[in-house]
Amino acid sequence: MKLLLVLGTFIAVAFAAVDDVSISNFKVGILAKDQQPDAENLKTVAIFSKLSGELKAEASQRLYVSFNIAKKADNSKVKPQQVFLRFVDKNGEDAVVVVNPDANGNYLYDTVLRTAAKSFHNLSGQFKISLIVGDVTIKNPINWHFADIDAALPVAYEPTPKSQQVRYEPLNEITHVFRQPEKRPSAVISDLFTVVCLSPLVILFGLWAQIGINFKNAPASPWVPIFHIGLAGIFGLYFLFWVQIDMFETLKYLSVLGFLTFVAGNRVLRAISESKQKSD
Repeated sequence: MKLLLVLGTFIAVAFAAVDDVSISNFKVGILAKDQQPDAENLKTVAIFSKLSGELKAEASQRLYVSFNIAKKADNSKVKPQQVFLRFVDKNGEDAVVVVNPDANGNYLYDTVLRTAAKSFHNLSGQFKISLIVGDVTIKNPINWHFADIDAALPVAYEPTPKSQQVRYEPLNEITHVFRQPEKRPSAVISDLFTVVCLSPLVILFGLWAQIGINFKNAPASPWVPIFHIGLAGIFGLYFLFWVQIDMFETLKYLSVLGFLTFVAGNRVLRAISESKQKSD
């Protein structure tokens, strides 16, 4: 089945490629930006001949090329699939632009050279201009060098990377928008919370003041001052937690102070118990 499709396509193309085409009414010229084309500023070039002299154009001027493509048999206009203008500089670098027909089937290339400079890939200077016409239905494809042109095209601007840009003028002022601070409780609530947190300590010192501290019954052991120093250190660490250090740093110091105070307190209680047993 695939072989039949390929064979059918080949036969269709072979029978379709029966047209000889010709180029007629070929005119070329350099026009000002707002200038209308007429017989004075356009030159007619016969098929497969070359324009005498060289076209010269500035970037602000227009390159104007118009022509018709028709069958030789009945002079009816055709629209081949490939119609190009090829520009070749002295180094062999080329640029190709497409030529499209208008509503009447006439081919026209009318472009300001500054606008067309992007299609020339930073090329400028002298070019050979050729017309290329081709189609699967055309027996005589055309590649015709019809003129030379000296075009002063602007070199395409390549922006400098931002990292390499040097600016001497003052930069725009940078205004920072900071995040709004979180809403905090009123001073009354904060003070009340502080009082609640300090109340156990106040109650402790109040009870100590009522009961009194019996230094006479304290056992003669080095663990007694160590216990009280550790207890005072825990209170001091608790104060620092509120005013300076964070929770993780507090826990790090508390692990040392708490262990030392626990061991010292245990030894103090053991010494008191042993002292009572001896007195009994």
